Amino acid sequence: MARAKTAPKTNDETITRDEATAPKAPSTPKASTVEKTESFTAAFKGDAHAAADYFLGDKEEEVNREESDAGNEGTRVTVTYK
Repeated sequence: MARAKTAPKTNDETITRDEATAPKAPSTPKASTVEKTESFTAAFKGDAHAAADYFLGDKEEEVNREESDAGNEGTRVTVTYK
């Protein structure tokens, strides 16, 4: 015996694959465009700047450099780089 085909229901409240996909998240920016910060603390400000220079080397692009008082620890140099 042959079975009769029935028409599919139009509103059976099932979720299709197209509806179940999550919205696209924004892409992750390249590491070369993200600004990062690093702090260096030393007893003398010259040593703190030298540590920052050594850390950066030739590979990073410096965006900003701030010098602040670190209390009993000496001087803190905060470098923002890409």
